[in-house]
Amino acid sequence: MNSCEEYLVDLPYPSVLVREINVCYATLISGAFGGPGSESTAIAQYIAHNFYTHDYPEINFAYRCIASVELTHLNLLGNLIRDLGMPPKFLTYETNCYWTGKNPAYAYKIRPILLSDIKGEHDAIAHYTRLIHQIDSPDIQRLFKRIILDEQKHIEILTKFLASMGSECH
Repeated sequence: MNSCEEYLVDLPYPSVLVREINVCYATLISGAFGGPGSESTAIAQYIAHNFYTHDYPEINFAYRCIASVELTHLNLLGNLIRDLGMPPKFLTYETNCYWTGKNPAYAYKIRPILLSDIKGEHDAIAHYTRLIHQIDSPDIQRLFKRIILDEQKHIEILTKFLASMGSECH
């Protein structure tokens, strides 16, 4: 198991052609980039949790891979925010609140780790679904739908890990 390919959906990310600056859209997307439930938070949370998965080599590897997929999402969003006319910053433009290390859900035992990360993926899907309804751009909507596929795959993987733990889950 050397490749992270199984931790993302085997479909390309759709390109987004930004036809004009749209600060409103960039502002909305900033929450997914640098807000409390953002890709930035997901990356930090997976990395923090990975320190406590060494007794579970398959989960440890998966967490590094999933963090890498989340970084891909972060890069896609950052480029989109820039193309829409705003600098990608680790903040939510809607509230002008910067990202903080208080955003990740910190857990130290395998069961709470898996549960908090499954919740984070569900929250991300809900956020992207809201953005799809708020942003009237088929290109951007397609990108968010593609990202959602990865998040759903992560839920599937994490749920399998949780189920495989059985009674040994602490």
